[in-house]
Parts: sequence; structure tokens; C-alpha cells
Amino acid sequence: MEIDKFNQTIDYWIDELDKFTIEQLLLKPDSNSWSLGQVYEHLIEDSNWYNSQIKFSLESDTFADKEISAKAKELLKRGAFENIKIKGDAENAAKVKQPISVSQLKSDMEKLKKETNNLWLEMQNDSVIGKSEHPGFGYFNCYEWLAFSEIHMRHHMRQKENLERFLGLNQ
Repeated sequence: MEIDKFNQTIDYWIDELDKFTIEQLLLKPDSNSWSLGQVYEHLIEDSNWYNSQIKFSLESDTFADKEISAKAKELLKRGAFENIKIKGDAENAAKVKQPISVSQLKSDMEKLKKETNNLWLEMQNDSVIGKSEHPGFGYFNCYEWLAFSEIHMRHHMRQKENLERFLGLNQ
């Protein structure tokens, strides 16, 4: 079930926060990279946007006849992004805010989990299944958005492991 997989993945991210100080979460390997705190902020920001797309698709059958792209079908079938590293630039690294505290990140992640679980309940009781547009993958319905949200969180786990090595925590 999609929500179980989502909860397992977000619980991993929430539980992992106990390993870090705010100082560790703010450190960046270089000016073109994100800190681990920025990875968390990115996950929160993007997942909240995915949830807004789930809400849209539950409220309207707009775009119901639109399709996801072939790449998106492949991604959802595989259940993971391709195993490639995406190199950012300094401008992109500066766009994502740094966290204020570990407790704030934990609170934001728990709020995200609660909201997503509430949306899951709506998805089970709602007969309207519209779609909304993903900027690179075509049109997702609410179930596809939820699956994509979980896939996106897992995608950043390797980045997290690399940042832990940088911090000297994952030898």
C-alpha cells in the first residue's frame, strides 16, 4: 500500500534527525553543494508541493484525460529514479534555505507525515480523481503523486549518505 511505503520512508528521515546537531546539518562540502539541513528543507518543501497537487487532483477532474510521460511511467514502474548523480550549481545550492533547528525540521517532517496520511484517507473516500501537471513528467493523479513523493525522498538517501561521510559519521 502506497501510504505504508511513504510512512516507512518519512519515518526513516525523521528518526535520522536524532543523529545530528544543528551545526552538522548546516555544514556544506563546498559552495555548489547542499548541506544535510538543506536536503531536509528541500524534501519538506517539495513534498508539501506534491501534497498540494494531490489536493488539486482530489478537488477537480481537470486534466483527467491527460497522460503521464513515458519516462514517468518507467519511473513509477521501477519505483526509483535512475542511479545517476545530479551536480548542482552555486545558485541552486543557495536557493534552498538552511534549517533553524533540529526540532523545527522534526516538527515539519511530522506535520508533513500527518498531512499526507490525512490526504491518503481522503483518497480512499473520494471519487474524483483528476490530475495535475508535474513540470517534467506529464500529468499525475493523486496516487501517482504519493508514489512520486516517496520515490523522491528515497532518491535523496544516497546524497544523505555522502553528506554523512563528509561529516565523518559514515565511514
